[in-house]
Amino acid sequence: MTYEQPPAYQPMPAHRNDADVSGTYCPILFFDVASFGRPDRDADIQLAVRRGLYQIVFGALDRVAVPRTVYYRQDHGDGVLAVLPPTVPARALAEGLPIWLHLEIRRHNKCASPAARIQLRGALHIGPVYRDEQGVSGRALIHAARLIDASPVRRALADSCADLVFAASDRVYDEVIRHHPTPVDVEYREFAARVKEDEFTAWLTVLGRHADPLLETRPPLRAVPDHP
Repeated sequence: MTYEQPPAYQPMPAHRNDADVSGTYCPILFFDVASFGRPDRDADIQLAVRRGLYQIVFGALDRVAVPRTVYYRQDHGDGVLAVLPPTVPARALAEGLPIWLHLEIRRHNKCASPAARIQLRGALHIGPVYRDEQGVSGRALIHAARLIDASPVRRALADSCADLVFAASDRVYDEVIRHHPTPVDVEYREFAARVKEDEFTAWLTVLGRHADPLLETRPPLRAVPDHP
């Protein structure tokens, strides 16, 4: 597996007043650890998994030249939300981030006990993010969260026993991914989903598939055919 790291970008200086960037279109990343609360994960193991999650996210974003000092983070217990500056190239995230996430997951899992190994769902969306003194809000954040909650994304991870399933919103695919070749290991395919009151299509890629003897007993993932 080879990938040429994209050139570093120059981040904008941090804003002193969050209101200055409220409503700005930003890259939004959401990550969630699969089966975080399963019975074999006691409090110590959950803490180890959380440390591993942050090492994976920080390490992968460092690799695509997004230092942890320039983006907003919000902890979700078994996951994390990251809102990146609008100057971060979405192409670098769509192409490079899945590769580096997978490498960081493999690094964590190599040294972890079976109960502390991580399977990760991730999602990338772009949209307006609104900020106040309490944090961030907006429909774009909700959509990013629903991408990782979509049943095709969950099923893709479970059925493949993969290390990572990474979803990109329709906007990201149409405006970024469609126009550029992706690395050989990052092949996106379309899916349709309904999460709560929202129906949408999006795109996913699966990295680090593992053999699973139960696969033959599970119904296959139904995917919408790719655009011609």
